[in-house]
Amino acid sequence: MSERKRKFGLKPQLLLLLFVLNLVAASAYSLVLYRIDRAEILIGIDNQLRTAAYAVKEIVPPGYHERIRHMDSISPEEFDALQDRLSGFANASGLSYAYTYMKFGAQIRTVATSATVEEMRAGSQTRYFALYDTAPAKLHRSFVDHRIRYDEYSDAFGRFRSIYTPVRMRDGRTYVIGADIDLGHLDAKLRAALLQSIGVGVVMFALSLAIGWLLIGRIVQPLTRLTAFTRSMEERSFEPDEQELAEIRQIGGSRGDEVGSLAEAMSGMIARLQRYLMEVETATAARERVEGELTAARDIQLGMLPGKFPPFPDRTDIDVFAMLEPAKQVGGDLYDYFLIDRDRLFFVVGDVAGKGVPAALFMAMTTTLFKAQALSVASTAEIMNRVNAELARDNVAEMFVTAFACILDLRDGSVTYSDAGHEAPFLVRADGRVERLVKKQGIAMGIFADVAYQADRFTLAPGDALVLFTDGVSEATGPDDELFTVDRIRTALDRTRSNPSARYIVEGLADSVRAFVGEVPQSDDIAILVVCYEGPTRP
Repeated sequence: MSERKRKFGLKPQLLLLLFVLNLVAASAYSLVLYRIDRAEILIGIDNQLRTAAYAVKEIVPPGYHERIRHMDSISPEEFDALQDRLSGFANASGLSYAYTYMKFGAQIRTVATSATVEEMRAGSQTRYFALYDTAPAKLHRSFVDHRIRYDEYSDAFGRFRSIYTPVRMRDGRTYVIGADIDLGHLDAKLRAALLQSIGVGVVMFALSLAIGWLLIGRIVQPLTRLTAFTRSMEERSFEPDEQELAEIRQIGGSRGDEVGSLAEAMSGMIARLQRYLMEVETATAARERVEGELTAARDIQLGMLPGKFPPFPDRTDIDVFAMLEPAKQVGGDLYDYFLIDRDRLFFVVGDVAGKGVPAALFMAMTTTLFKAQALSVASTAEIMNRVNAELARDNVAEMFVTAFACILDLRDGSVTYSDAGHEAPFLVRADGRVERLVKKQGIAMGIFADVAYQADRFTLAPGDALVLFTDGVSEATGPDDELFTVDRIRTALDRTRSNPSARYIVEGLADSVRAFVGEVPQSDDIAILVVCYEGPTRP
């Protein structure tokens, strides 16, 4: 077997798997680490905002918000002074803005706020009682439910993370203290955290990949050697090599993991394989010897049966043809025919129970006994009696044979027959009619020695044919475990009307059986014998 070229070996596959797993692990670790850092940064910023809100409350003078009722409640000088103090606090604390809002109707107004240095220089700082018409939704909700909230939003002043801290005054009104931190500062911290997380992930990825490379090499190298040993053994037709066996045992002894177990199992397998190959070689030689002997036995068995057709080329009153197909190399079906004298033809078909060598031996003995008795006894019943007595004597294997034996008188077509539990034959009449003989039933031979067989008679008209067969024909099994049956035999014989010769009838019936069986292995021996009576010879 040629070696199949592999484009992607085990080591590259494991390295690719390791690469993917490490990449996923490093990415997941970096993401988790980034989220942890981001959460910690946000917690720090929120704490800073909460502290700023408390500080703003202390910076604003007591009673400041209680005095605010309208836009003239606070003088510009007082507002500017407070704005300067809040601006100083915001700049010193890293805040973008620190402020307070009050709500009048549906409007939110700025009542105290810081300003950036740029806004102070440009004179664009937010003034007292300025309308905050882009106030975030969370700010509105804090006025309603008096809950502290954190928010991220964008407005005309920029992008901020803010805190809204509601404060209820003694007169029932509410003002909200707020503080903003520019999200640009937050983004810078998050970018730094992300880069740090990625850096840690890359280091972990590289380190785990390097360690995995070493571990995979330690696993794959002995597997590669074991693969090479296996391929080398195949090239040598599994002949052992002591050096390779020693290396395999060394791998098994030096490794305490599954690779070592594999090497030990492989070493044991090679030893068992060598023993098995020796046993197979011995068994193959024995099987070949037996097959040779069975082939010779088949030739001998078939040689015992008449196989020359036509058997009587100088006669015009009789036409005989037969065939035998054992299910195994040798079988138990039999047929025979011969002239007792010039005017009488003896013929028989039999079926030994079983198949193979025992059936073949019993068949050979049965054939010999029929020939010996038919030449010395004129009655089919007496022939059966004598053959049965011999077969039943010392039959320790308890084998038996069914048979149908006939003597045809060629002068007038009369047939004397005796039956030993065999299939009833068919008659194909000269006019094409197919009939099955209604026979006197007998018992199989070889079972009881004292059975008295009976004889009966029927007549063949000129042109009639007698078809004898074994149950290998009627019980031939098709693909669906369906039997061929005698009905199909009748149908097959109906097709022989166009050429009712003995050969044509036998071969037509055998072809019908083969077509029915298909690819299903033959399960029983098949024997068919056809005797066509053509009428008495004219002087």
